[in-house]
Amino acid sequence: MTHTVLSLGAALMTAAGSAWYVPAYTALRAGADRPTSHRTAATACLTGWATVGGAAVGLLLTEGWWAVAATVVSGAVTTTALQLRAVVLRRRESKEAARDWAELRAAPPLPPPRRPRALLVTALCMAAAMTTGVAALVTAYGVGAD
Repeated sequence: MTHTVLSLGAALMTAAGSAWYVPAYTALRAGADRPTSHRTAATACLTGWATVGGAAVGLLLTEGWWAVAATVVSGAVTTTALQLRAVVLRRRESKEAARDWAELRAAPPLPPPRRPRALLVTALCMAAAMTTGVAALVTAYGVGAD
């Protein structure tokens, strides 16, 4: 296969990879809003796709295989190293989050909220007012005194 055909294939594959490298780019642009492991994995993704794009350019511009092979091998090694670093960071972040949640769960529970007594007080006041009103009517009109 000629270099031009391989270059075209690598360029089309790089263009199709936008489903992966565009979100990775936006994750890097978010900066400190994303965890370090997420940013490192995004860097690995971008490095991998840049390697494929670099191979496409190398295939188009050179006749030999050494330059393209060096580009692909160095990109693959860098991408793998970054991805392994992201895995290590993710495990560390997960352990830290688990430790933080364990500390939160170990805290003594909050006392139950006090129930509002306004309804009870209002009901008792209304019952007292009705009892007083009925007693006043009975006294004033002498209902049941006959």
